[in-house]
Amino acid sequence: MAKFLDTDRITHYARRHTRTMLGFLTARKTLNVARALWEMKRRKIVCKSRPFVFRIDPCSLCNLRCPSCASHQTQTKEKRVMDFDDFATIIAKIRHTALRASLYDMGEPLMHKDIYRMIRLATDNRISTLISTNFNLFGRENLDELFDSGLTVLEPCLDGFSQTAYETYRAGGNVETVKRGIEMVMDRKRSTKSKYPHVDVQVVLFKHILDELSQIEEFLDSCGVDNVTVRQENLGFDATDNGEAGKCKSPASKTCFWLYLGMMIRPDGSVYPCCGRDFDRFSYGNILHESLDEIWNNKYYRASREAFAGGKDMKLTDELRKIPCLTCPRRVGA
Repeated sequence: MAKFLDTDRITHYARRHTRTMLGFLTARKTLNVARALWEMKRRKIVCKSRPFVFRIDPCSLCNLRCPSCASHQTQTKEKRVMDFDDFATIIAKIRHTALRASLYDMGEPLMHKDIYRMIRLATDNRISTLISTNFNLFGRENLDELFDSGLTVLEPCLDGFSQTAYETYRAGGNVETVKRGIEMVMDRKRSTKSKYPHVDVQVVLFKHILDELSQIEEFLDSCGVDNVTVRQENLGFDATDNGEAGKCKSPASKTCFWLYLGMMIRPDGSVYPCCGRDFDRFSYGNILHESLDEIWNNKYYRASREAFAGGKDMKLTDELRKIPCLTCPRRVGA
């Protein structure tokens, strides 16, 4: 069982995910990946490549009430659940370059009634899939549809071993349900000798679970999960003396991999430059009404790439001054 201390850096992303995406490569996708990496290194403003890692949020609703999560606390007019037909439209537009579709963001993906059907559609279009889930809505009755969907990566969250520790953050959740779900999936993988889903359990290092880490590790070892990703607590739940909780700890950079390799899509088709966790954000376009080509090199993306490339003399309209990349803490000079 491997462990990684996760960061936002692309090297760590590649280390965790490359192996589960390789089987979905085609000659066209391989060429696109190589071109995208080259254009990122060269900090190109206009890109001939297209994104190959997509975050598509099927449902921004959640069944839990985690204290520092905005999903259950924010009043918004933003659409919360993606229509299956809209998802099919998105897949048709991205399938030639997409290597990975991560089907989660603000909410709990298993709340979507068609989530396994969505995964199956992506799988049939040779796109690897990933869901991160609190796993409280998974039971034995879901085993068949999970494995039939062809899901590539399953990331259940296990932030505690006892119910007392677990529900300190995962309010409304049941840790035994999560543990049973992990056991069931691994038992089915062994009995069917299935390659997928690759089970990568996520553990956030909250202060209140530190005494239970050895129990969590022992349990996951006994289940035989494929991987454990241990994450620093940057959700803003644990207070710190210097007030740094929840702030981006990644170093400033002249390059943002999101602007060259990835794209975030919310339930209404709105496109965003990264997976920032705010509702009602500044949208860079809508993929249901525009093509991928039209969005990828529009004025917002060009301005964002120029901002990260160190453009000090950028000519910005009032509208372009609103793009989030200008105030991103990861940008040099932000």
